[in-house]
Amino acid sequence: MSGFAWLFFLPQLVAGFPCPDAVERQLVAWRASSEVVTAPGGPSGGAVYRIATDEIGVWITLHRPRGLDTTSLFLTSARETRRVDVGPSCESAPVSTFSPPEAPADAFTDEALERRLTLDKRLVVYLWSPHLPLSVEGYPEIVAATAQLQVPLAVVVDGSAERGFVESVADANGIAADARRPMVSIELMFRDLPVHTPSILVFSNGLVSAPLPGYRNREAYLAHLSSIFGAVSNSDPVER
Repeated sequence: MSGFAWLFFLPQLVAGFPCPDAVERQLVAWRASSEVVTAPGGPSGGAVYRIATDEIGVWITLHRPRGLDTTSLFLTSARETRRVDVGPSCESAPVSTFSPPEAPADAFTDEALERRLTLDKRLVVYLWSPHLPLSVEGYPEIVAATAQLQVPLAVVVDGSAERGFVESVADANGIAADARRPMVSIELMFRDLPVHTPSILVFSNGLVSAPLPGYRNREAYLAHLSSIFGAVSNSDPVER
């Protein structure tokens, strides 16, 4: 399982890596921030970190495989993933570039996320799947909770779900048309929103919560969100 985001100075983060100065230079060149998320080690083991940059939807993955003197760095965006290896000679060697498949026209992208955050620095993102009934049942609960708090909500659907099934389940359960957009946002993926379905991620004035996975009712969502945004409004829920 991946961990919470922590704040690291880059020299502190890479101190135990081979050629730490060369690794740090590459991180600086890619505009790494101090926000770091620990990630699973994968089949080769070792230390893996995801590092946010100063741009929404652009993330760095830092991987030092167990037992090797080479550190691999990946710069991932919706456009491409670039890989650079720092080997025993402490030289940075570009290895490869990968291009992802084209996203559906109505997908919820990093650009869509950035537009929402430009309008309001607060945002709750809810991920659901037509294959998981509790995520469908959670939809009206998060709608009611965010409406009562008057906090913007973006609802996205698992991008791997078959589109026809998404539409039929959404129609049968009153899920709004703009809540059926498949999630392809790198920012949301690297912040572990898909760790479970349903899950929510909360943006608040430049800070981002850890994902909250699993079904919650309105009252539980209110408690969680009010701990982030402030006291719950006593007014009746607003129709959306």
